[in-house]
Amino acid sequence: MDEEERLFNAAKSCLESVLEEGQKMSNVDIEFMLATSQKCRSLVQKLSSFENDPRYSGMYKGLIENIQSHVDILSAKIDQLNVQQDQEVPEEENSPSKEKPKASEDGSGDKQSVQRRAAIEDTIVGKGGLTFQDIAGLSDAKQALTEAIIMPLQFPQLFTGCIKPWKRILLYGPPGTGKSRIAQAISAEINSTFYCVSSSDLVSSWVGESEKLIKELFQHATNQSGRSVIFIDEIDSICRQRSSREEEHTRRMKTELLKQMEGADNSSNSDRIFLLCATNCPWELDSAFLRRFQKRIYIPLPDREARISLIKIHTKENKLELTDAEWNNLADKTEGYSGSDIANMTLGALFGPIRDLQNAQHWGKTEEEKYFPCSADTPGAFPAKMSTLPADQIKPRQTELSDFLKSLQTHKQTVTESELQKFQDFTNNYGEQG
Repeated sequence: MDEEERLFNAAKSCLESVLEEGQKMSNVDIEFMLATSQKCRSLVQKLSSFENDPRYSGMYKGLIENIQSHVDILSAKIDQLNVQQDQEVPEEENSPSKEKPKASEDGSGDKQSVQRRAAIEDTIVGKGGLTFQDIAGLSDAKQALTEAIIMPLQFPQLFTGCIKPWKRILLYGPPGTGKSRIAQAISAEINSTFYCVSSSDLVSSWVGESEKLIKELFQHATNQSGRSVIFIDEIDSICRQRSSREEEHTRRMKTELLKQMEGADNSSNSDRIFLLCATNCPWELDSAFLRRFQKRIYIPLPDREARISLIKIHTKENKLELTDAEWNNLADKTEGYSGSDIANMTLGALFGPIRDLQNAQHWGKTEEEKYFPCSADTPGAFPAKMSTLPADQIKPRQTELSDFLKSLQTHKQTVTESELQKFQDFTNNYGEQG
């Protein structure tokens, strides 16, 4: 094994170690991630010294800068944790009732409250560029969310007397079907405060902090002008079915969330908060949470028309010249694919012309002085490699059906029939089609 291959394998191993550590749900060793990332950066720097091609040297430079940005983020996170440890007293072992120091009477010493408020404000997202038109299919889900959120804000005079908009909706379905994208689209459709919250934003290792975060989140949303929208993704991670074996702080957190959901109905500001949640495992939700969602909408895999629309959306900036028969062929081949699967498959197909550029041995020249790959018997063809041609004058061919068919061989569907059956059974008992 030569030195270049050894450095490559070592850098790859470092990246895999950092990724594996970062995917842990708890007890993440950030200092290990920092040290390993720094080692990976050093290895890539050494590896770049072997590269003479300016194109690949630029790729190495970009990779080194990317790793450095992650190193800076990890360093800042460690500094933040060190500051928090200096400010807070950790929970002692076997002392569940241990409390942190109380704030001073004037409130100036309540640093934890300031940190909670900052954490909540970090979940507020601005108006995005994604709209309902960018999401293929899901007409029923869009209609329900329009009735629940958009119309009450645009036409409040329509919701009088006993006509009240929905206050809590659960979106469920296989991964990659567009649940989170619908939530992102809502933030672009409305002019109100939108909170995008994950379980990591609400769960704290300190005793009582999770409950306070939940309470202050709903209070913060209530105090905003107009109607606020709280979107909690992967709600099943914090609202699983309760049991006698679960930890006490987990039970208290669920109780507080139930209390806030119930209080949103009974308070005078009940119309100021809309709760939208998403999950891939609705059958794992506790029944107390499940019944509090007024609508439970199944977000299924895209149908035939939606699959074609998704491919067109992901290739809208590329000029595809496919016939109706070829589009129908793609629709048949992608049966059972989720929206995420189709996005990955389409990206793989778009790389087809670029791969041809790398493998091309003969080239032609257009009237616009652009070079394109061709076969040896093409009139005017000449032998060359991509690296010897002017980079700004190389023109790839159009993406074709064959590129999609090749991509389909390596990008398979990720949702199984058994999983779909579980969703269908749940829908038959508790939900409705979206």
